[in-house]
Amino acid sequence: MFSIISMRQLEVYLEQKLDHRLDFTLLDVRSVQEFRNGHLLTAVNIPMEAEMLWAGDRLDGINEEIPVIVYCTHGSKSLMAARILDSKGYLVMAGAGGLASYRGKYYKSI
Repeated sequence: MFSIISMRQLEVYLEQKLDHRLDFTLLDVRSVQEFRNGHLLTAVNIPMEAEMLWAGDRLDGINEEIPVIVYCTHGSKSLMAARILDSKGYLVMAGAGGLASYRGKYYKSI
């Protein structure tokens, strides 16, 4: 079963990650273009639309030995991704409300 966390809690976790006190993969499941327009620091982009990337037992580039925190724009895609990752055995959390509700300092725009 995966957990749902607030975007504020995600920011706390991200601060701990940047201070090397916590390790997790931050996964952005929005489109490549959305990711290019801006994303959270340290995020890896694997779009939900890339079905072939999600079809196997594991996602390339995502270490199943550390937690994964998933986010999107509003939260619906991250919930779908969290369900998929959970079914594959990953320890996963989904960011509630997505970037639309994020008001923190770790957003990187290009």
